[in-house]
Amino acid sequence: MLTKPVPLLTATIGVVGANSLVLPPIATVVAQDLGVLPGDIIQAMGAYGAGTALSALVLAPRADRIGADRALRHACAMLIVALSISALAPSILILLIGHAIAGIGAGMALPAIYSLAAQVGPKGREKQTIGTVLTGWTLSLVGGVVLASALADIAGWRSVYGLMAGMTVVIWFLLGRCDMRVEVFATAPTSPLTGLQVPGISRGLLSNALLMLGFFGAYSFMGPHVVDTLGLTVSAAGLVTFAYGSGFGLAVFLDRFVDRLPPGRASALAFAGLLIGYGLMAFSAQVFMLLLAAAFVWGVFQHFALNAVVARLTALDPAQRGAIMGLNSASTYLCVLGGAMLFRLPYEAAGWPACLMVSALCAACACVEALWPRRITWSADG
Repeated sequence: MLTKPVPLLTATIGVVGANSLVLPPIATVVAQDLGVLPGDIIQAMGAYGAGTALSALVLAPRADRIGADRALRHACAMLIVALSISALAPSILILLIGHAIAGIGAGMALPAIYSLAAQVGPKGREKQTIGTVLTGWTLSLVGGVVLASALADIAGWRSVYGLMAGMTVVIWFLLGRCDMRVEVFATAPTSPLTGLQVPGISRGLLSNALLMLGFFGAYSFMGPHVVDTLGLTVSAAGLVTFAYGSGFGLAVFLDRFVDRLPPGRASALAFAGLLIGYGLMAFSAQVFMLLLAAAFVWGVFQHFALNAVVARLTALDPAQRGAIMGLNSASTYLCVLGGAMLFRLPYEAAGWPACLMVSALCAACACVEALWPRRITWSADG
């Protein structure tokens, strides 16, 4: 019996996403086990981001030639190896290597998932299908990161990576039994250079970079704030992630209303909401229950913004979706690196609220970009 493509893609993005998001909430216990500082552990996210960015530029365009379905299965095989290395890492160096290899796999996987999401859904409902697949990020947060936080408290942080490796094996097997009927549009080789020549790509990537720098800058230091500053447990940090993920997931029921707005206005609304969400978290950072409510608001508007950015980019040129989404993933995970590196300065100087205010500035800039006049007209889907 063949596996249905949309639920499988949703599950796949859940596993891949959990790998990219699981480290910050458990950073303190990983640091204690390896004998380093939490800030040093966060640098593993930087290694992951660097690996993803490089892979997204060099390897993601292969999906335009071999098909996004095959590219995704190759990526999952690499993730299995990387997660196994991370689970067994005896030192921070090996952990960094494991995360760098995982980043290379993710750099192939995420562009392939986004490309497939735009192809496997019913004609005329591509944006709704993308929104459904994006709820995989909710699985990664609510089912992955929250479970990982609890599992790290009970069985140790290594069990978290072992579990993700096992889940990726299942995903790899199911991908081999799923007929997605993927059409290969490319008639000539694609690359980051050809993708950069697509009209509208520069501003689309700028919007994505502002979205992701703000997110990863805030998210990277959420765990250390809850555990070190508030004096709570790793599981409590997981509750903040749960609140965010709940907002992100429930927002899918509002997508059809947001989709009725013009694309630029919908994007501006999403980023304005993010600005408010970051501000609410900054002012409630010392009161845990208020922080949970603010994180829910953050998740709702992060969903709207991510959906708008992905739909915008996938609609630019179907023949170069692999290259375009590779550029998107490259910019995303350069922001993982930037969030881990750049936001360490405000965190160590003034705490997590300072990070949140920088993230709010990113959202404000993205809102201005969404409202700024464009030389091209977006399609109905983007």
